[in-house]
Amino acid sequence: MIKTTIKTVALLAVLSVSAVGCQKETITVERQTGVELRDTVYTVRYSINGVMYAETLIGEQAWAEFLQRMLALAEEGYQVTMSRNAESIQYGMAKDVVTFKTKSKEAAYAWVEEKTEEGYEVTVTYNPQTGEYICVGVK
Repeated sequence: MIKTTIKTVALLAVLSVSAVGCQKETITVERQTGVELRDTVYTVRYSINGVMYAETLIGEQAWAEFLQRMLALAEEGYQVTMSRNAESIQYGMAKDVVTFKTKSKEAAYAWVEEKTEEGYEVTVTYNPQTGEYICVGVK
């Protein structure tokens, strides 16, 4: 009888441990959402003296620095051509061509920014004899 009682108690102990182990637990997991991107992403295609490049810029500051760099290269005698947001640089027939000449670097910067935003491919050269930026937009 003692053996039966011990076996019964042992069996009940094992069953109670098993029952507790099978109970569902509520696990709270906080999901983190992805990083929120608040900056504009620019995919820029450009050429310097005909050599093609592509670059991804994140944010207005990066875009502004890129434009300043392109204008500085134009001042050094390079011909720079650029378009933004993966618009391809086209060689050949164009639908719309606009030209802008200025001695003001700020005015050239503003014009290039406006025209690239409108979807134009813009070429900038600088004439050191006249001190003019020659900007040509093609769409």
